[in-house]
Amino acid sequence: MTRDELNRELRMHSASWQAVAFMYSVIIGTLLLSAMAITA
Repeated sequence: MTRDELNRELRMHSASWQAVAFMYSVIIGTLLLSAMAITA
């Protein structure tokens, strides 16, 4: 495995990690908003 291939793998995984973190924050945000709307 060359250095370029390793860098490409790391970049792909970091991008997917950011996408997963973003999706989780969106889901948690909607859950919190709906909970506040119900309790308000």
